[in-house]
Amino acid sequence: MYSPDMHLAPGAKSKPPDDAARLALFGPPVFGFVPQPRLQERGWSWYGNHGRTLEAQAHYWLADPSGKFWFEDSPVGPIGIAELRGFVFTDVPGSTNRGGDPIRDALNQHLQYIVMNYAKNPYEFGSELWAERHTQQQAEIELALAHRSNLIVDDTALPAIVVTASDFTGTAMVLAGRVVTVVIHSADVGKIDVRLIRRV
Repeated sequence: MYSPDMHLAPGAKSKPPDDAARLALFGPPVFGFVPQPRLQERGWSWYGNHGRTLEAQAHYWLADPSGKFWFEDSPVGPIGIAELRGFVFTDVPGSTNRGGDPIRDALNQHLQYIVMNYAKNPYEFGSELWAERHTQQQAEIELALAHRSNLIVDDTALPAIVVTASDFTGTAMVLAGRVVTVVIHSADVGKIDVRLIRRV
């Protein structure tokens, strides 16, 4: 969606993706962060199996402290200078196919995915040391003790579980027949309002 606070670097052109049809096909409820000055919806990622969508992941651009969004042009289109290291996942329960508790399974899967892609790994990508560190990070998440917490959805605090690993915190719960998971970096928590709303 266009924001009047979006500022394009010279030569950049912005055309935010239109995910409305895909969201409608996935069906309600789908969750996202509450509207706020420092966030702009970047788009959605999807996971499915046999033609059925099982997961929607919301991505966001993060504005600078004055509320301006900055983009640079690239061969694949405009790239935000600051992406929020915070994501909201909405899953069909059991879609992870891990065979355990659907809330913890979803939390583990999403936290592992974000840590793998966003956490610092000091070794060369693809090297044996990189792979060993990655495997260690994944195991730490699987073995971490989950604590009780809350997610605030539509201004109501609801019970959830939380696990922290590699400077990221994952919080998950079941609501209205979906598993909702928020994964966010510790440095970005204070920059935004982490309350959720029903996006669809």
